This record gives sequence, C-alpha cells and structure tokens, in this order.
Amino acid sequence: MEKVKKSLSAVFDHISECMAPIIPILLAGGILKMIVLLLTTVHLLTGTTETIMSAIATAPFYFLPIMVAYSSAKHFDTDPLIAIISVCVMLLPDFAALMESGEKVTFIGIPVVSATYAYSVIPIILLIYCMSHIVRFLKKMIKESLQPYFLAVCAILITSLLGILVIEPVVSLISNALASGLNIMQTEVPVLAWGLFAALTLVLVSTGMHWIFMTLAITQIGLTGVDYGIMVALFISNISLAGCDLGVFVKTKKPELRSMSLSAMVTALIPGIAEPSIFGICFKEKTPAIGNILGCMIAGIVQGIITVHCFIYTFPSIPSILMFYSTEEPYNLMKAIIVGVVSFAASFIITAILYRDKAENI
Repeated sequence: MEKVKKSLSAVFDHISECMAPIIPILLAGGILKMIVLLLTTVHLLTGTTETIMSAIATAPFYFLPIMVAYSSAKHFDTDPLIAIISVCVMLLPDFAALMESGEKVTFIGIPVVSATYAYSVIPIILLIYCMSHIVRFLKKMIKESLQPYFLAVCAILITSLLGILVIEPVVSLISNALASGLNIMQTEVPVLAWGLFAALTLVLVSTGMHWIFMTLAITQIGLTGVDYGIMVALFISNISLAGCDLGVFVKTKKPELRSMSLSAMVTALIPGIAEPSIFGICFKEKTPAIGNILGCMIAGIVQGIITVHCFIYTFPSIPSILMFYSTEEPYNLMKAIIVGVVSFAASFIITAILYRDKAENI
C-alpha cells in the first residue's frame, strides 16, 4: 500500500511540475473570459469585437496541449520543439475535421479511433514522457553525425503516431465506456450515479475525459432541450474547487499560496475555469483534492435526490447560473443553487479540516 501511495504521489508531482509554468497563462485566460462575459452582459461588447475578444480569451485553453507539451518536455528533459510539433499534428484543422467527420479512418490498415485532442492535459504529459524515452533510445541507435538529419524525423513520426493511434484513443475509449455506464446508472440509480460522477470530475477534467461527457450533454440538449445532470455535476465541480481554494486561503500562512488560491477561486467561480484550481491547488497541495472529491460526492448525492436539470450549454459558473432556469421547471434554478451551496460548503469545510502547509507536515 505504501508503494502505491508513493507512486500516486509521484504521478501528482509530475503533473503539478508540468502544469506549474502554465497556471499564470490559464489564469490570464480565465480573467479575460470573465471580462468578456461581464462586458457582453452589459452590452459593451458586441459583434466582431466580441468575437475577437472571445478568441483571445479562448486561445490559452484551446492550445493548452501545446503549452503542456512544451512544459512537459522541459520537465522530462527532452526536446521541446519536437514535443510541440508532435502535438500540433493533432490540432491541425484538416486532421481535426477528419476525426470529426464520422468516416472510417485508418492508418496503413490500422483503425484510428476518433478522439478530441484540444484541451487535453494528462494524455499529453504521458505522451511527452514516452517521447523522452523514445528520443533517448534514438540517440543511442543513430550515430551522432546523422542525428541532425534523422533524430527529429524519427522522433516526430513515432511520437505523433503513438499519440494518434494509442494514447488519445485509449483515453477516448475509457471516456466512452464511462459515458455509457453513467447513462445506464442515471436511469436506474440516480443518487449513486451523480454522487459517483461528481466525485470523479477532478480526474475527468484533469485528463480531458470530461469533454466526452460534455458532448453527450450537448447532444441531449439539442435533441430533447434538457441535459439530465452532466452539466450540473460539472457546475458542482467548479463550485467545489472554489470551496477548496477558500479552504487553502484560510489555512495557509504562505503569501504566494494565498494569492494563488484566491485567484484560482475567482477563476473557478466567475468564468468557470477549473485548471488553476486543479493543477495549482488540488494536485500540488494534495489534501484539497480530497476535499474536492468528498464535497462533490456529497453535492452529487443531493443532486440525485432533488433532481436538477440543465437547459443551456455554456461554461458552468456563477454568471451562467441561468443555464438551469426554465419556465417549465420554475424550481430548478433554486435546486441548482442548493447543490452549489452544498458543494462549496462541504468542500471548504473538509479542506479546512485536512489542510496543513507542507512545512508543518510531520
């Protein structure tokens, strides 16, 4: 058990180290999203101006895999340019269109599983970790005089295909299996389904697997006008992260961590951006992750008991709370507020009880 604990701790440490340089960029994107949201609400941003500002605010998140590739390459001491190009392949418009076309895609006869590559984090870190070993192996196999000609060629080809054919599809298949299981559970045992799903949101968002569920929610809203709980669980997750951030803010004595936790809390609550809280607070400090999982589970159970629906697709946050409003279900908005309050309070209390600054740990 101790070995497993150390292994998990090492995994979280690697993730945190790879994400640490990116957190300020994500915070900047979150603040820009908040500004766009507020200015649009009061009709100060309209037309193409709004489109351009939205593009600027969205760029840090859409191109997150590229930033992750660079920081991971630096962390694993491998070539950052090879890492970036290997990941950029997956974000090319033509490649993305092929993956979204619904056509049967193969590579020299090998089936290529459709996957969402934008917004990925954990799969990219895993891919660049593998790339670091690939590059070391190639340096041993290729003569030094030939490395300028063949090292990058071989590394880019192998790494790109590894990501396209193995790593991202495996993550997608796991996501699809989870979505199917959740679909059955939400019909048969909603309390268990939403309690479990909400508890898993930390893992889902950090791996990028939440996008398959968000796609399912978009489909449900498009076909029936109602999402039966996925967006509610993601709303619970963001509010819970804010509660964890506040718990750290209250308990820590480190000025820089107080500043980070406060910024992450605002970013989670207003524009609904979770990454700073996940990678900057939960994974880095460890105990807030427990507060998030347990707080989300409690709120998810409440969600399953009182039944909360979503009627509009948008980033779940405080300003977008009207996504839960419907004239056909006038009390639904109040129910969403209730599960949000439960999520925030439970996560804050649990984090405040468990958290200690690392210097105080024995």
